[in-house]
Amino acid sequence: MKLEKQKIEIVMQIYDKIIASLDEVLIGQKEVKRSVASSILCDTNSRILLTGDPGMGKTTLNKFLANNFHSKKMAIFFDTLPSEIQELLKDCKNLELLQIEEFNRASERLQNVFIELFADNQITIGKNTYEFGDFYVVATQNNSETAGIFNVSQAIYDRFDVSISYKNLKEEESRELLFSNFTPSYKKSIEKEEIVTVKNIIDSFNIDNIDIDIMMNSFKIVKEISLNNRNLLKGDLIRANKFAIKLIKLSALASGRDYILPSDIVDFIDCLYMHRIDQSIASIEEDDVKKQFEVAKEKVLDLKRPKR
Repeated sequence: MKLEKQKIEIVMQIYDKIIASLDEVLIGQKEVKRSVASSILCDTNSRILLTGDPGMGKTTLNKFLANNFHSKKMAIFFDTLPSEIQELLKDCKNLELLQIEEFNRASERLQNVFIELFADNQITIGKNTYEFGDFYVVATQNNSETAGIFNVSQAIYDRFDVSISYKNLKEEESRELLFSNFTPSYKKSIEKEEIVTVKNIIDSFNIDNIDIDIMMNSFKIVKEISLNNRNLLKGDLIRANKFAIKLIKLSALASGRDYILPSDIVDFIDCLYMHRIDQSIASIEEDDVKKQFEVAKEKVLDLKRPKR
């Protein structure tokens, strides 16, 4: 064993606890719950973008998170000024969660403020710089709306560690939502100490050369995703892959393992990389892009791990 069994069990218990809490918040949306729980546990400075049509549960999830962290909430409008954001944040002493509604309504000037905030955990107002410790960002974006929407630069999207998409509910999930007595529970159930414990265990999870080979081969497959001879992902993807390693380690540990399987990687490919592709291609040929991502995931799953 590369990691003590007791430490693996601690990760499993805390992860399962958060998933169980999210099951009391949302019906369905299994991938959303898994990705949100994993992103929160693997890093205390995660930047999360939630996307989907109105009425799918983004606000519900945000309300639950706000009850679990010291949070600040801001709603973005097309005329929101950088000074409004700066004034909201400059006196925050114990910020643990920043919630941003309708992120794609941010103007170019506002986006520049977010680049500094996301990258350096600070904002600059005139000659004064206000610094923060680690904090989560959970931003929402309704993809179906067009009024008052600005183009969000790729530099901004790349600052989000994950972009998590809500899916339409299955028929039985819609039936439960409509006809059961389900009421979302917003009770506090995420403890900062537990997050720090899991993060420390992840940091102490020493992967071996086999694990590294699986991840490097997977990253290569993702980098080569193309459509009509155009590579969809540009640059070296170092930022994305570094966060991927944390998610992958968490996935293995939460499954009771101290080694990596290709499935640990496949589970997060969409939320790690889909928002990092050329947006002009994605908007015009969305279905074809998704097909190429599915092909890449199949190739990753075909990677073999030598028997231990």
